[in-house]
Amino acid sequence: MRPFGLAGGLIGRDPDIVSTSVVMLLGLGMLGAGLEIVRASGRWGFTYEGALGGVLSQLAVTGPAAVLMAAAVTANVLAGAVVLRLLGTPPFHRLSDLVLAGFSAAVVIDSLALFLLGSIGFFGWPELLALHLAAGAAYLAGRRRRPLMAAGVHLRISRPAVWWLLVLAVWAGPLIVQLASPTVPFMDVLPNHVAPVEHIRVFGSFSTLTTSPSPIYGPSRLMLGYVALLGQASTITGLHAVLADAAFALPLTVLVALALRRLSGLLFGGSASFWVLLIFPLTFTFMRIPDSRGTVVVFPVAAWALCTVAAELHARAGWSWTASRRPDLSLTFALAAAFLVHPLVGLVGIAAVGLALLLYPADLSRRVLPALAGGLVMALPQVLTMAAVDAPSWVGAVFLVAGFAVACALSFAVGVAADFISARGDRWRAATARLFDGPASPADMARAAFLGTAIVLLLSWASAIVVPSIDPSNPTDPSVELMLDFPHLVWLSLFGVAISVTRLGRGWVLLGCGVVAGLAAWTASGLIGSADLTQKAVHYEVPKSIEYWLPVMLAIGGAGGLAALARQRTLGPIRPLAIGLVLLVAIFPNEQPLATNVQIGEHRAAESLGLALREAELGYWNFNSYPDTRLIIDAPRQQVVDELRAEEAAGRLGPSTKVLNIASWFQEWVAIPIGAFTGAMESSISLSPELSIHTVGGRLYGFDRIVPELASGYGYVVLQPGGLPPDLVSKTEAEIAAAGYRRIWSNSFAYIYAAN
Repeated sequence: MRPFGLAGGLIGRDPDIVSTSVVMLLGLGMLGAGLEIVRASGRWGFTYEGALGGVLSQLAVTGPAAVLMAAAVTANVLAGAVVLRLLGTPPFHRLSDLVLAGFSAAVVIDSLALFLLGSIGFFGWPELLALHLAAGAAYLAGRRRRPLMAAGVHLRISRPAVWWLLVLAVWAGPLIVQLASPTVPFMDVLPNHVAPVEHIRVFGSFSTLTTSPSPIYGPSRLMLGYVALLGQASTITGLHAVLADAAFALPLTVLVALALRRLSGLLFGGSASFWVLLIFPLTFTFMRIPDSRGTVVVFPVAAWALCTVAAELHARAGWSWTASRRPDLSLTFALAAAFLVHPLVGLVGIAAVGLALLLYPADLSRRVLPALAGGLVMALPQVLTMAAVDAPSWVGAVFLVAGFAVACALSFAVGVAADFISARGDRWRAATARLFDGPASPADMARAAFLGTAIVLLLSWASAIVVPSIDPSNPTDPSVELMLDFPHLVWLSLFGVAISVTRLGRGWVLLGCGVVAGLAAWTASGLIGSADLTQKAVHYEVPKSIEYWLPVMLAIGGAGGLAALARQRTLGPIRPLAIGLVLLVAIFPNEQPLATNVQIGEHRAAESLGLALREAELGYWNFNSYPDTRLIIDAPRQQVVDELRAEEAAGRLGPSTKVLNIASWFQEWVAIPIGAFTGAMESSISLSPELSIHTVGGRLYGFDRIVPELASGYGYVVLQPGGLPPDLVSKTEAEIAAAGYRRIWSNSFAYIYAAN
């Protein structure tokens, strides 16, 4: 007898669906058993009571912040979608398309507003609110002529409830960490993500493209699209950037899930859009969602670009050209936004789209070529920033407008050429229709073979040429690192290829473009020398960034394979057993040692959820002797921050006022991270200044520079005597006084001086 009523809603009614639901119930059991392994481990153990207490202790702060950030991001996404419609893009057929396209457009629109308004100090909440109201008014005025959706939105749950219960349990980790984190939970996010956002929130200013308040990183790690996006959200909500970035994890989790589902569904069908939600948590990218870092924020944008290409390939077969001569601004904005949010991952996404264009020139030239050209022009402000060109921010707006013009002009030119070719190509198209039609045409099989060969050659080439990293623990050779760090994702993806070998259609080809683009970037980094810190940084940063990208591509491939397996009803009981085996790999930590919360590599669902519960219980900042495991800074340090914020509120500490932070060490568990907590333009003097691939271009100095630095025009000096030799403290105080600074405030931890 088939289940009906409540039981039918929980596990389904079709016998095949019921058998899979039983596997899902077993998956929940695997998750619970795996959590017990993590809970009982000596190094990564936690208690459920402690995790719940940790969340509840912060909920009064993190809960409202999450709601505010979700509302701000929703408004921003809608504004982006409205602007796209006003610029002539077609109405959206799916709600996920509206969200992803609107989010991509929001990055570009926020960047344009930051470049224009920030250059004159007017990027404040009143101005941003006025822009949102203007977008809302424009939509209301033209909603009948330009509706956002082509049809009404109909939401329905297409799978039994127990399937989604397992997904929700696996994906609970990022939200648990967010609710327990009043400050963004990762140390390297503070300098290049939080500090410039706080500068924008406090001052409404972004005067140059290289505005970088923290002294630790140089402008090469400043991401303009990320800063604009989070700067807008932090400013309009009024949340300090350390809290706003942490709270952004809630909408980011939704955006990542939507992007995964949409891209997997377009490549491999609706079934893959579900399975990817259970395979993706194996990636390190999933673990870093709570950080709200650029390598994760960029994924929904880059995924939307690939979705646009996949949708175009679905709509076309062979040599067919659309009659419209309007540019695809949704794709243009997505390509530009990807580079602006994270240049390395964005460039890989752009390369994947470009490779798809080379493989499908007839299908994609009309839509992709103008978008690529326009997007690359729009990305030039980020290139100037990475090259440390201290250009005024309004220069960035010039490039954004120029990119829009290039996309429009090239779209018209390609349209004229398309009309000419289309009028003369009917006979040729008819003769070759059989080659191009269908999900797995001979031409697509040839493209898949080409990409497979490229992957093998790139891996072989990388093994031969990639120069070992200065630090042997850093990623080097993809042929080695991928199998060491992501073995199950590699095998799942290869299984997907094998089970689909007779139908390697356009979905697999486009996924192959993403894989080849990532491997090409990784391999190309090995061609760079090691003569200076910048070149050494390339050896470190490129592979690290690609290890965010490639595992996601592999997870999508694994979902495609699992979807193909799930469709094989003729396999009988073998099918649910095979699905259960995949879930065992994805959920249960049957290998030792357990994964760590900072380790690049696979994290089984039980491990990632267990580590999230541990962070909720203890706080992320429970290492390196941070003064506070949740807030980073303790009460005396907070008093210093509050005093500097009071100077900002009084208008005495402005966007161009420099602050010199003197401490025994520049690291954030010793010195107060002034740039991240106040947005002030901070420089550092310490006993151990670092000049490495991580700090190149920063403002970290030793005590030998104190006299010339004091003479260079600082508005404030913060002296933290703890850990400094008494005689050095006395000498420093004398030098500060001699340079014309007076003490205006002090507590048990630090002294604050102001210029006379």
